[in-house]
Amino acid sequence: MLIPLHLLPESGPELTYTFSGQAVDPSLRPQQSVEIASPIASPVDMGQLQQFAHLMERYGHRVLPMRMVYDRLYACERLAQGYGGDDPVLRDLAITLFEAYERAGEWVALTH
Repeated sequence: MLIPLHLLPESGPELTYTFSGQAVDPSLRPQQSVEIASPIASPVDMGQLQQFAHLMERYGHRVLPMRMVYDRLYACERLAQGYGGDDPVLRDLAITLFEAYERAGEWVALTH
């Protein structure tokens, strides 16, 4: 179930989210900000994915940012490849993206 963000209170007591009496994982709770025009719910910033793909391309490695959104194994392989390079900017970005994937846990990439 999707809850429109404007229906959530902005302040007040800490909200408790439950489903069938069970606490809901914090990563599945409603987000505080969403890119409304995008049909893609990504666990990481799409701008950072594009930057990562561009940096990888400099070193002759093709990366498909969209595939990194829905294929976790592919994403982790590419991030490891980027981290293994000599470019410190690419290494830092790979770590940043990896940490974002880890925080997100499992996700559904496409919404409709």
